[in-house]
Amino acid sequence: MARECCPRPIPRIIKVAEIEAGILGLDQALRNVYTSGLADEEEIQRALLKWIKEFGNYITPSRENDYRKALLREYREYLLSVKREGPQESDSPQKC
Repeated sequence: MARECCPRPIPRIIKVAEIEAGILGLDQALRNVYTSGLADEEEIQRALLKWIKEFGNYITPSRENDYRKALLREYREYLLSVKREGPQESDSPQKC
């Protein structure tokens, strides 16, 4: 029997500095960092950037700082939603 693969990462549009950017796998990256238990903001930003790159997103080195800020903002919003609604559908790390 063939092994089932994880679903493809879903793209989301977020504000990065003055532009809107499409990010593949942002929801999975947020869940993965959440379940890792990181607390330091620098580590969280590094981990989020690493995950979204692993999901196939290209980040220009000159814009990495803008993306780190935007990803941290999204992570904070994710934490608020977890506090309000509980953990998301699958709060276990994902990487296919």
